[in-house]
Amino acid sequence: MDLAKSGIKILVPKNPVKSRTAVDGFQSESPEKLDPVEQGQEDTVAPEVAAEKPVGALLGPGAERARMGSRPRIHPLVPQVPGPVTAAMATGLAVNGKGTSPFMDALTANGTTSIQTSVTGVTASKRKFIDDRRDQPFDKRLRFSVRQTESAYRYRDIVVRKQDGFTHILLSTKSSENNSLNPEVMREVQSALSTAAADDSKLVLLSAVGSVFCCGLDFIYFIRRLTDDRKRESTKMAEAIRNFVNTFIQFKKPIIVAVNGPAIGLGASILPLCDVVWANEKAWFQTPYTTFGQSPDGCSTVMFPKIMGGASANEMLLSGRKLTAQEACGKGLVSQVFWPGTFTQEVMVRIKELASCNPVVLEESKALVRCNMKMELEQANERECEVLKKIWGSAQGMDSMLKYLQRKIDEF
Repeated sequence: MDLAKSGIKILVPKNPVKSRTAVDGFQSESPEKLDPVEQGQEDTVAPEVAAEKPVGALLGPGAERARMGSRPRIHPLVPQVPGPVTAAMATGLAVNGKGTSPFMDALTANGTTSIQTSVTGVTASKRKFIDDRRDQPFDKRLRFSVRQTESAYRYRDIVVRKQDGFTHILLSTKSSENNSLNPEVMREVQSALSTAAADDSKLVLLSAVGSVFCCGLDFIYFIRRLTDDRKRESTKMAEAIRNFVNTFIQFKKPIIVAVNGPAIGLGASILPLCDVVWANEKAWFQTPYTTFGQSPDGCSTVMFPKIMGGASANEMLLSGRKLTAQEACGKGLVSQVFWPGTFTQEVMVRIKELASCNPVVLEESKALVRCNMKMELEQANERECEVLKKIWGSAQGMDSMLKYLQRKIDEF
């Protein structure tokens, strides 16, 4: 039979690893220009995405991901500035804080041309890719995405999937880069956890879309709002963190975390508040609070010493030591480490086993483990947020945050 005359098309799937650069739309960027964390790192996508792909769909090169509606998975770990840090902003920081600082004075005097140029250069190719993608023809039959669920109409920065026996919450932020946390993201996570606490879910699986788990607090968001009324905004931000952390402390059902990539700051400190933590081999963990110019959060001042001992905890909280996945597992921060190629499968097998257990047994078992810790953690959370409020309300604290942002832009 002549296949050419019959009109039958034979579809040969492309190797996703070899064609990753073309698919993601970053052809103009060479590997050496990318962030070191992103080099050689595979995309970790929710297992539901693979299951929802159309069978036999004929897609041209680079069109599959564009038509799926997913965003590019390669993100720099440097937070992207949504608005320029202007000289007026720096001056406002000094005036509202009733004092000046060398960095603010320098920023005011020299302008922000270098900062704006750096950020513009980094995001130029991404903006071009997004603009080009909007012009592509749209086929409704090919629109398959993790966001095509009921939760897509309720949440902007997370994806919530109700599975058989458990709720899957994935960080997939649009209002911040690299799944970093601002009040909007934290409120959505709290809302999803409240829903899971009230429905028939036996447990919650927390993970992330992309190659980064969570980059901690969104400092750009904070800096822009602290320029208005530092005292008022620092109080609101500390309150948002307090409520977010208390939600984890008070949640009665088991929370399982699948860490697919870097977990930094608050993204790492909340892990001990969960019940089981599984990590990708390529994940790493860091809480460089002194580098950020802030004090610890997420009850890390209590849980880190309990888990890994005082010396190791101080090394992470004070000097910002970075732990690999294997090191974190050895110190008790992570339960198990899985190979990147089979990470999703390993997680889902274990989650389904847990979801088959008696829900009363799961909840009561967690209550027995945590019964003597709840009050201690709530008090620690309150102390940490009070210190954060004090630091953010000072000119020195804002100066440290601005220096950190400038340093990261220069390094990138």
